[in-house]
Amino acid sequence: MAHEPAPATTDGRGPVVIVDDDVSCLAAVEQIVRHWGYDTVTFRSFEDARAYLARATPAIVIVDVRLGTYNGLQLVHFSREHSPATQWLVVSGFDDPVLRKEATKLGARFLTKPLDLTQLQAHLEGNGGPLPAAD
Repeated sequence: MAHEPAPATTDGRGPVVIVDDDVSCLAAVEQIVRHWGYDTVTFRSFEDARAYLARATPAIVIVDVRLGTYNGLQLVHFSREHSPATQWLVVSGFDDPVLRKEATKLGARFLTKPLDLTQLQAHLEGNGGPLPAAD
């Protein structure tokens, strides 16, 4: 499915890209983010998201760690070359210290499911605080 870059919201914020192969999680996060006033672009696969990110420079991407045979960290790594200013929120159902460290090394924030909505909103608004050290 071809996706065109979504227009910015009325206050100038660009769309939030959401990538998750779990349809119910994808729909839930999209609904919440849209409720907060953001436009969204969603993808259910690594391949579709990668194709979009090769030509778009979103402000924020929320990506699940597990994406079939790929993972969200691979998407962060790929996109860093094309869009270094994009903010990344990597989401996992498990608080894995290795994945957390890898996400941090790539300049992404690591969040666990179920998502803390106050924390998610703070990150979207740019108030998530500094990234933790990657050690």
